[in-house]
Amino acid sequence: MQELTFETILRLPQMELKRTLKAELKSRGYPVTDKPGYLYAEGAIPVMLVAHMDTVHRQPVEQICYSADGTVAMSPQGIGGDDRCGVWMILQILHTANCHVLFCEDEEIGCIGAKKFTGGPLQPQVNYIVELDRRGSNDAVFYRCDNPEFEDFVTSFGFETAEGSCSDISYIAPYLETAAVNISCGYYFEHQRHEYICLEEMELNAARVAQMVTQQTEHFEYRERQDGFFGGRAYQYSMWDTAFERETYKWLSPLPKEAKIKLGTAELIMPHAKIDRQGKVHRYVPKLKAAILTENAIAVMPDGKKAGYDSQEAKCQKVMPLSRALEILGCK
Repeated sequence: MQELTFETILRLPQMELKRTLKAELKSRGYPVTDKPGYLYAEGAIPVMLVAHMDTVHRQPVEQICYSADGTVAMSPQGIGGDDRCGVWMILQILHTANCHVLFCEDEEIGCIGAKKFTGGPLQPQVNYIVELDRRGSNDAVFYRCDNPEFEDFVTSFGFETAEGSCSDISYIAPYLETAAVNISCGYYFEHQRHEYICLEEMELNAARVAQMVTQQTEHFEYRERQDGFFGGRAYQYSMWDTAFERETYKWLSPLPKEAKIKLGTAELIMPHAKIDRQGKVHRYVPKLKAAILTENAIAVMPDGKKAGYDSQEAKCQKVMPLSRALEILGCK
């Protein structure tokens, strides 16, 4: 069987990619469990690698453009590095490390595949989990997992602790009671047409993770972080969309009084919360006379339905990046 190329991974729709990955894993001798929402393959090394198969882009990738030196890839349709980079990286790591593998569906619309996995019968016994689904070049994101020994182990390979909001491991790690980390994959400006992939960073991090997973370790347990969402500056970043980088203006409406804001399974207290026409949650900061866009936070009514946008109550208001808000407020 011919090796699955990165360009092919970028071009395939989610369900076709799932079928292709199933065949690829079987060709490598893996026993594969194919269930609605995910593919799981049991390995010999007690580490599970995780990536998701969907992207936010509606159009399939047709044209792939490269920089003059061949190190950067983009597409007019949106390249979909989030998270096709992670899929490719896992396949590269498997050449030298027979890890457990979990490919999830529909992460971008609420970690649907990960939730189906945690609702199923599979409970692989692994020492830790590595997700490959993070922007940038050197981040290690632990979300609510608070295991200092595991963080020290991961950062010993040169990665730097960063903050994030939610991804598939936010559900998988507590389910398996096992520590997890999300590692940078070399893509930038995810969820946008001008997203690009730094191929050298993607390849380098695949090699670094391959080195990591071959080191013998004990089991790293999942320990839930106990501080609040607003308990410290570093964790405060975890709910904000740090990829949003320019000031703009949006029509925002106040939330109904009975609405609640949730991030994953946690319920947030957010004064002056507002939503836009797409239902995205913003926190309005009176001192700034501007709102800050959140990431993955949702506003729901007591019946569980999403809170609605009220066009009659909406006002056109400034929306600024978190970095700019912190600068004005004197935070560093």
